Amino acid sequence: MPFGRWSVVAIVLFTAPVLLGVAAWLVLRPALARTVAVLAAVSSLVAPCCGLRFVRGPSLYGLDRLEPRVTEVVALSPDGSFEVVLLRYFEPMSGFDVLRIRSQAGLFSREGDQDLACFVAPFDRLGPEDTFGTARFLSDHQIEIRTEAGQPWTTRFDPHTLLAASTLSHGCW
Repeated sequence: MPFGRWSVVAIVLFTAPVLLGVAAWLVLRPALARTVAVLAAVSSLVAPCCGLRFVRGPSLYGLDRLEPRVTEVVALSPDGSFEVVLLRYFEPMSGFDVLRIRSQAGLFSREGDQDLACFVAPFDRLGPEDTFGTARFLSDHQIEIRTEAGQPWTTRFDPHTLLAASTLSHGCW
């Protein structure tokens, strides 16, 4: 299960080795305590770097190996605390339009780990029923996505984890 609160993971990965080092310093003999404290200090710097992969979860469709060429905000919640972003990935003869949820909380803003919706965008465009049209918020935590043909799909999401109750895939693997 992807981590919705990466800041908690980073804090735990940093503080656990520091607390271990402090405990060792207080309990063990001076020479051994220094060794444990140094190892704890090094691991407190290395662990958060290893945990950075939790900051942005991998794409369900294997798109994490690609960088999006276009990122666009397509919907904003009524209270302004969430937005839906469109990430466009391009590959030879095709591409993908992926929608994700982002929070707007200043320094604590984050992007959801889950792909809310994915639409394939091949070189020879599919019919309008299989391509992304629009997205909008029906309420603070409910989103409606429409295809180019006007076919609606709605889902709710958890404001803390940014995980949607259901996801949508049109032509993605």
